[in-house]
Amino acid sequence: MSDLPVSPTNELPFDPPLSPVIDLEPLINLAPGRRSDSAIDGIVVSTVNPTSGRAHIMYISENLASLLGFRPDQLLGKAPDVLFAPTTPAEQLDAIAELVEQRQQAVVRLELFHASGAHIPVQASFLEMPAFTGGWPTFLSIYRDLSAGIGEDQLLADQSAMLDALARGHHINDVLNQVAARVEAQVDGGSCWIALADGIGLLEPIVTGSQPAALVDRTLSDLTHSGHWSTPSYFRVVDLQEDLALRLREQDIDSLWVYPIAGPGYQRRGLLAVAHRSRPGPSTNEERVLSHMSRVVAVAVDRNVAESSLAHQALHDPLTQLPNRALIIDRLEQAVARLGRERARLAVLLVDVDRFKSLNDSWGSEVGDEVLIEVSRRLRRSVRLGDTVGRIGGDQFLVLCLANGDGDAEAMAQRVVNAVAAPVAVANGEEVHITGSVGVVLLDEPGQSPAAVISSAETALSSAIDSGRSRYAIFEKGLKQQVVVRHEVEQALHVAITDDELVLHYQPLVEIATGRMVGAEALIRWDRPGHGLLSPAEFIEIAEDTGLIIPLGAWVIDEVCRQLASWPVGTDGLRPHISVNLSARQLGDSSLVSTILSSLDRHGVSTDWIGFEVTESMRVEDVEAASATLKRLAALGCKLSIDDFGIGYATLDYLRRFSMADTIKIDRSFVDGLGQSREDTAIVTASLALASSLGLTVVAEGVETVEQYAKLADLNCEFAQGYLLSKPVHLDEAHDLWARRQLILPPSTISS
Repeated sequence: MSDLPVSPTNELPFDPPLSPVIDLEPLINLAPGRRSDSAIDGIVVSTVNPTSGRAHIMYISENLASLLGFRPDQLLGKAPDVLFAPTTPAEQLDAIAELVEQRQQAVVRLELFHASGAHIPVQASFLEMPAFTGGWPTFLSIYRDLSAGIGEDQLLADQSAMLDALARGHHINDVLNQVAARVEAQVDGGSCWIALADGIGLLEPIVTGSQPAALVDRTLSDLTHSGHWSTPSYFRVVDLQEDLALRLREQDIDSLWVYPIAGPGYQRRGLLAVAHRSRPGPSTNEERVLSHMSRVVAVAVDRNVAESSLAHQALHDPLTQLPNRALIIDRLEQAVARLGRERARLAVLLVDVDRFKSLNDSWGSEVGDEVLIEVSRRLRRSVRLGDTVGRIGGDQFLVLCLANGDGDAEAMAQRVVNAVAAPVAVANGEEVHITGSVGVVLLDEPGQSPAAVISSAETALSSAIDSGRSRYAIFEKGLKQQVVVRHEVEQALHVAITDDELVLHYQPLVEIATGRMVGAEALIRWDRPGHGLLSPAEFIEIAEDTGLIIPLGAWVIDEVCRQLASWPVGTDGLRPHISVNLSARQLGDSSLVSTILSSLDRHGVSTDWIGFEVTESMRVEDVEAASATLKRLAALGCKLSIDDFGIGYATLDYLRRFSMADTIKIDRSFVDGLGQSREDTAIVTASLALASSLGLTVVAEGVETVEQYAKLADLNCEFAQGYLLSKPVHLDEAHDLWARRQLILPPSTISS
């Protein structure tokens, strides 16, 4: 009895959480208030937790709960055997379980337990349902009250046969034809018609007996326009419109008996009618047959509606209602198979919402969902009739469209990029700024598998992202090698962090007025086996994109503190001030400050020995969070610098938001033209004036000539870095430079 939803005790609690919730109403709900002589007086759906083996009731119809003296919510979650009288023989339950395990319908008479303690005799049917609950075994039981003498064996047999057909997944039209055959077997001289309502309430004849479909359609249309939907009605043909009556008489029809088919809440599902040769109305027994069969049809129709809904859910993304991965890949496979028979090429666009994880983390999942819904709308509006848009998971979408050439595909890709790159108004009234990147694959011959096509699209997408995001890239064979190399670097970088392959170099910071070294910037290098010493440009971006920047950055901070703690003290008793670069991903990491404090404490380093640099050109996703982090570091006594000043997207905005900074570092691109380019000289001069007015220290980067050095002195710039003074050097050389201190003569002693 392990599969039967009956537990050993009526007191067994249900397993929290309950099985996955689905909408059972379209499938099994009988409207409250049905007559007591209904052939179906109650329905229960139960399910079994495969892990614990425990069963619980996940649905019980209101009329059955009422029949037992309860409210439905008092029984939900209980073990199903709370419904049975305690005197129910165990042998009978075992026999039911055996039939259900064999996927047969078990029909038995037994007694249910009433809240008053009374027992209610019922006819019960048990069968296994398709697993609508995410794979948990699910069972349907149907009860007919025998206490009022309701029903006949033939009606029960008919009902069982129909429900068995439904459970076995027969097509709705097949079930309706079976219903009509049973009606005609019970009603001598009658022909059964069944018509179902469409989405706007119009009737579509499904079963027309031996009569022409057009005649049935006209007849039922006239009847429904007269309002005969809610109760059984009987008509003599002579009482209908004359031309219609004449046509019906030609088919040897004397009268029509019409029964409504009602769904949950008495929704209009259709009509069941008998066209009879002679009698004006049904007998009492025929009434019962027709009433019963109209309800069986209602269950069949609701089951069909539920199956259609489940099929849609199975193949569509619940958030965006776009085709899901399974459906869009199936359509991709079909589209690829058609290539060669059609002149047009197939363009496959893989669309990714840029930095969506960061957006989701910063704004919350509800806002993230709003963004995905809006992106899906924009994609649908961007494509042409006949093109397909699907969501393949997370923040990625797949677009399939026909393209007449490369230009057509590129135009589509650019249209998608433009459509995505617009602010999204979210529920709290704010705007979220988003962009999207697109990888494009063009196909003109069949043969490629969907997996291969998507892999190529991912390669192109990676290229678009690496090129700066908010753009598209078209797949070419050379891109694959780039992606392979990038992947190899990523995997090797994991090993580098744990295998001591990373080293630090230091580039001195010189006071211009004296030419003396006052500090240094720590710069990471990777001594990769077989590749030599790699600069940050060859791996930092990959570390940032993959999240490896967090452990890598933690290593840099700890190693700087370790080396600084043992740095030889100069003759003046001073240690150099060392600055460390922080990335956007690190600033968004909630553990950054604790990581820094832990390293400082572990190595006994003072906060005024170390500083941090934020690159002004980087795009910080959550500026407020980054600002809060930097304020905490400033409060600890750490010096803060804005690096690469002047080349970012919002220079003055950075100064305003990161007002806790002590220093700005003028980018080397402006220092390079100092004294030669009027524009560069003006920018450096203006930056120095701005810094002075804000009380900020200025460092000029990339100083490579004596002329630049002298010009900076003339402009009263305080500090400089560059190859003229020293390139980045290993720790031992940095110690030597610190011991020497004087790296260049003061500008006043250098003749320009």
